[in-house]
Amino acid sequence: MAIQFPGGESPAEIVAHLRRLADDIELIVANGAPSAAEMAAAPIIDFYQFGIRATTGLAGVVSRHPLRSDGRLTMTSQLFAIDADAGWARTWSRFYALGRPGDSADRRPQ
Repeated sequence: MAIQFPGGESPAEIVAHLRRLADDIELIVANGAPSAAEMAAAPIIDFYQFGIRATTGLAGVVSRHPLRSDGRLTMTSQLFAIDADAGWARTWSRFYALGRPGDSADRRPQ
């Protein structure tokens, strides 16, 4: 298996989007708001409210996680890249070392 990027974007597109986001956040922090030119070019969203959007993550039992106790069933943040053959995944927040897949005959003890 090769490295997969489940979001449907190429690695270059993912990097470009994340760089733009990071740049925008730095500008907001520095200036307190987007520029007038950015707001003039921005689309308008009326009747807005917070919504929930499904993204791809990994669900499984974690160990050595900095915030979750060992043996806890967890859902990761958004998955950006995975190579199951090489044994790793990268989510929004961190790398994960991949253990057994969910279809493994050796399941979590009840």
